[in-house]
Amino acid sequence: MMRILFYGDSNTWGYNAQTGMRYANRFTKQIQKAFPEDEILEEGLCGRTLCHSDPYSLEERNGSKTISMVLKTHEPLDLVVILLGTNDAKRVYGTNALTSLEKGMDLFMHEAMDPDNFKRSIQTPRFLMVTPPKLHKEYASCMRTRIHFGQEGYEMLEQSAMPLKKMADKWQCDFLDLENIRAGKLDAIHLDEEGHCQVAEKLIKKLGEYR
Repeated sequence: MMRILFYGDSNTWGYNAQTGMRYANRFTKQIQKAFPEDEILEEGLCGRTLCHSDPYSLEERNGSKTISMVLKTHEPLDLVVILLGTNDAKRVYGTNALTSLEKGMDLFMHEAMDPDNFKRSIQTPRFLMVTPPKLHKEYASCMRTRIHFGQEGYEMLEQSAMPLKKMADKWQCDFLDLENIRAGKLDAIHLDEEGHCQVAEKLIKKLGEYR
């Protein structure tokens, strides 16, 4: 039996762009069905970033500021799956893949790997970094998405694998590239039902390697 924590943003929460509610069959629920003996812990929060504090929101959405609290809340853990990066591509932060994804993940992992987070654990859990889903190719047709992300944000998510893999190597984490999995067409940001199934399939295969 493994205790697996999924720490992510609105796609981990399961945000349905049509209703504003959660998908019942979100990828974490599909993983739980695939591994019923495991304890799947969901820590998804809409708007969560790796390290940025949204000037128009509460600091609770800054992932680096809350990861220690979440890890201490749920310890002991066997695996921590990180699915962040989408919100860091917003133009309000004026960043690129190097400054936001690479340096942002570096700062995030510095906080996550603090030994104080694992005082009650026999050993430090393994970490798995997962690339964020890409925006839908027709993102520009969604005015809100185009304003928030722009061409720069779109390209930043297209190029997320290289900087995140670099940080996975630095921190000796496992790595999974979601490759061409994209958000749904409705708002071009969030996974649709098919996207959740695709993410679940990739993660189930990856998690099978830990057995």
